[in-house]
Amino acid sequence: MSWFANRIDRKSVILAIAGIVIVASLVLIIIGNRSFIRHQQPTQEPAVAAIDEFVVPAVVNPGYLGIDTCSECHFERVAEFRHTRHFKAMCVPDAPTMPEGFLAGKGDFQTPDAPIHFQMTNENGRYIQKTTDKTTSTSSEIAFVFGAAGGNDEVYFSWRDGKLNELPMVWLGPQKQWGASPFDRHASGDFSREMTIRCVECHNTWAEHVPGSRNQYGRDHWIMGVSCEVCHGPGHEHVDFHRAHPNVKEPRAVVRPAQLSRERRMDLCAQCHSNALKHRGPAFQYRPGEPLDDYYVTLRTRYPEDDHVANQTTYLRQSKCFQSSDSMTCVTCHNPHQPHSPSNAGAQSCRSCHQPENCRDRLTQPESVRSDCIGCHMPEHRKIQVFFRTENDRYVAPVKRYEHRIGVYPLARLAVILESLKKQTDSESKTEAIRISKQLAQLWDKESDERRQANRLLAAIDACRESLRFDDSPETQEKLRNLIAIQSSLDENFQEARWHERERRYPQAIDFYQRVLATKSNHAMAHARLGTVYADMGEKPLSRDHLLSAMKSDPDDPYAPAMLGWLEYLDGKPEEALTHFQQADEVEPYNARINFQMGLAFAKLTRWHEAAQRHKRAITIDPNDPRSFVALSTALRQMNQRQEAVTYALRAAQLTQFKDLESLVSLADAYADVGLWKEAIETTEKGLAISQTTDKQLAAQLRIRLVELRRQSKSTASKP
Repeated sequence: MSWFANRIDRKSVILAIAGIVIVASLVLIIIGNRSFIRHQQPTQEPAVAAIDEFVVPAVVNPGYLGIDTCSECHFERVAEFRHTRHFKAMCVPDAPTMPEGFLAGKGDFQTPDAPIHFQMTNENGRYIQKTTDKTTSTSSEIAFVFGAAGGNDEVYFSWRDGKLNELPMVWLGPQKQWGASPFDRHASGDFSREMTIRCVECHNTWAEHVPGSRNQYGRDHWIMGVSCEVCHGPGHEHVDFHRAHPNVKEPRAVVRPAQLSRERRMDLCAQCHSNALKHRGPAFQYRPGEPLDDYYVTLRTRYPEDDHVANQTTYLRQSKCFQSSDSMTCVTCHNPHQPHSPSNAGAQSCRSCHQPENCRDRLTQPESVRSDCIGCHMPEHRKIQVFFRTENDRYVAPVKRYEHRIGVYPLARLAVILESLKKQTDSESKTEAIRISKQLAQLWDKESDERRQANRLLAAIDACRESLRFDDSPETQEKLRNLIAIQSSLDENFQEARWHERERRYPQAIDFYQRVLATKSNHAMAHARLGTVYADMGEKPLSRDHLLSAMKSDPDDPYAPAMLGWLEYLDGKPEEALTHFQQADEVEPYNARINFQMGLAFAKLTRWHEAAQRHKRAITIDPNDPRSFVALSTALRQMNQRQEAVTYALRAAQLTQFKDLESLVSLADAYADVGLWKEAIETTEKGLAISQTTDKQLAAQLRIRLVELRRQSKSTASKP
């Protein structure tokens, strides 16, 4: 190992310690990407090996053509499909898709806590969100719409500084009013919410995602909406064949879902209708007919209200209907080519297998609800994790989904009967309706108490709202106010803690995080952040305790195990570090920083091949981080792959404009290894010039190194 290989370990530890103070840059997980200015290569550069194809992520369109091309042959089906929610999952704003909230006099929203005024306007076909506070005003033009299918919640996005961000105001279709985005719960006018690639994947057929970024995309290469090719695969080969062979009627070079196995058909829907997914590889790599698990990790949920996207496919698989059938899939009840059907259409699907007269509750139900299978066995419930803030309510959860774990739900059965009784005018029906209303109120009140005791505060709020729907008692109203106050205090304490942490006011941050945990003892992120704060303060035992608590509370969050791994790495325990990094990697395998840090741990153990693999993977995910290129170059040199090592070291230097010491020293070493003495000397001189003002110790080492390089250069030149 050269002198720099030893130094890079020492320096990486120094950098790590510095970075742990700036937590976001170290812990790797949730926090965004780094961008670097690309530098043109020198006029004269040595011949170096081409970068391994594994390292170059494909961002070109793999053959998606868009629905207009499908329409050439499938006009009637496409015409019908254009009215579906899938097609309108994402679109550009235009008059038919935009709600009444953009009309004059209806686009105002005033924050309840701060003097911030939002205005949503239509300015000659340009749809604008404007935020005004005491001193500033910010306007953004809407570029894209999520959910423009009529009567739904609509979320809006705009281009900002070359990136696609979510706008703070959301139109709540069922309530016909504006609300603050779930990611701007305090209605602060935050325009920086990133439109991540998983959002894009579920709302579009294909988009050109910039590798390594969180929310940068090619502006002109969108195939918007969930269209034909999401289920049938990229259409270019299919179209090319049939244009060349117009008389062939049998579909060629295209996936036909009906011919797939049941599991592979379920995977088509599970792309978006399962719970939250983490990538195993680049975006838009999955192809219909392949196992979805090869491309994504599906996160677990402890409670249904925690499901971000309703998790319909998972719950359907858990249903006895599904388990007792060898053919049932999502399309048994849903026709993907047609607009969304009302619930009674689902009941028709039920009756294809179940005879109404066999329902044991049928005779006890009013005649008007005897055919409502869905209402009793697949009741609607709100998505608690996704909630909004209106001008008069802090926790509005308007998103309702049918329960896909088909079963027996006594509360739902009572609610169905109650709705039927309310339509009757006779006194007996009215008396029975009052009785059932009180019964439901009591049952939901009990449910609220149970959820509160389990630290499920948002679920407790929702259950309390359900109780009020049936019996508007003062006691229940007071309970709801108390629950909202508790949740509000929890949210505000957490935000206050994060602010103090960012300002490095650690005692104050600890105080507010502890207040959060006093309210909700299993708050995973509060434990994780406390673990980070204590690590910054050098309190490693306390840090580990809280990180372990975070892992217990939320096994699907990679933040805590990744942080634990980093602490072990800094303590000189690479084996222990790898154990934790691997835990994080299982949850989020497609994460550049996790892979980078695993590579460092492997390098500490001199397991160079595994280190190189991890650094290559980190580069595949984020080709703009010079640290991975430096580390990979070091590993390749240890494996005697010296020509490749030059390639990666040169790229690191380019990414930092030849101004980063570590990149320059790494490149100089790589040049020297292949006998490019002139380049090694010039690069070392650049590093020396920078180090003289930034790192006196390194400057002294570089002077010695420069003398040695010049000696070696002369010695080589004198040989015949």
